Amino acid sequence: MSASNRRPPPSLRAAYRRFSIITPRWNDNDVFGHINNAEYYAYFDTAVMRFMIDENIVSITGGPIGTLVVETGCRFHREITFQDTITVGLRIATLGNSSVRYEIGIFTHGQDSAAADGHFVHVFVDRMTKRPMRIPDAARAILATSSYRNDAA
Repeated sequence: MSASNRRPPPSLRAAYRRFSIITPRWNDNDVFGHINNAEYYAYFDTAVMRFMIDENIVSITGGPIGTLVVETGCRFHREITFQDTITVGLRIATLGNSSVRYEIGIFTHGQDSAAADGHFVHVFVDRMTKRPMRIPDAARAILATSSYRNDAA
């Protein structure tokens, strides 16, 4: 296998800015005895929305700002089971005019390398029209403080 075809290694905990604890549910397991791959996307969504709500960027009860998911991706490195303690790391990789790309790592039992990592892209929209809108300055400032920096790895 050539160097260009090698799979990147798992991301490291030190590269993330914010963390959320997520407890797997019994029904997250599949017949193979580990967390089903589709559940990882729910963990991504939960971590991102917890951050957005905790920072008052969006409100679940209304307001003018909404977000739409336009892209997701995940790389799996090792399985997670119902008994695992999960910490989800979050960082902002790209902050555009109306979009933000989050990079996310799922860590178990305090390990430094991710069991899975991926990305999640939100487009900020007017909640009523669902049309893209510029990220408000206050939200942009908060998102910028969670941006990835190369020296963080």
